[in-house]
Amino acid sequence: MVGDNIKIKLELFPIELKGLNATMSIRVIIVEDHELFREGLRLLVQEAYSDVQIFEAHDFPTAKNLLSKQTDITLMLFDIHLPGTTGLAGIREIKNSYPTIPLVVVSTVDSQASVKKLLSLGIDGFIGKTSSKATIIRALREIMDGEKVIVGTQEHFQPSVDLSPRLIITLELLAKGLSNKEIAKQLNISPATVREYVSNLLDLFGSSNRTQLVLKARQQGFLID
Repeated sequence: MVGDNIKIKLELFPIELKGLNATMSIRVIIVEDHELFREGLRLLVQEAYSDVQIFEAHDFPTAKNLLSKQTDITLMLFDIHLPGTTGLAGIREIKNSYPTIPLVVVSTVDSQASVKKLLSLGIDGFIGKTSSKATIIRALREIMDGEKVIVGTQEHFQPSVDLSPRLIITLELLAKGLSNKEIAKQLNISPATVREYVSNLLDLFGSSNRTQLVLKARQQGFLID
């Protein structure tokens, strides 16, 4: 369990931050659509780093434009729900286009299942918006030390369902309203296999129908809209 004052620290393999020269200017992009929280996060970043240059984006297109024009970005702080993108498509696009830029999600979507899914997409850290000021500042500093920091997830939630990649994809397509036949076509598998996947999902979530299944999956953080 990871709470406000507890963190998981893992070696950050693709990010060349460890041993960052203290005299180097840190360049941070904050991507957040709510102005008040964006301003608060900017103040926390300025407090965490003595020499920092901050760029701000209120939507996904602005964030992409900044990335195309700014070089040597040290860190990107990224909210999930942004105008100009849906679901996790924005994170996937950023990580595919700029794999070497550290991307840390700052969000209220803080169930452990959600964070696990975000990590599977290659994010480099997670900070829950409900974390205290001191926790966020400490996390930002540890990120600059080359650590993957996860803080602010829900302590009370322990996901009881462990889904394979195939089941996760099937669940996402179910949530979009696709039929078994349409899912089979998209995944290039037989309708019988899809029926088996759907049956497994219904059993795992203790659901009697697809609507209930999708609702429970959202409540437990397995679906992020």
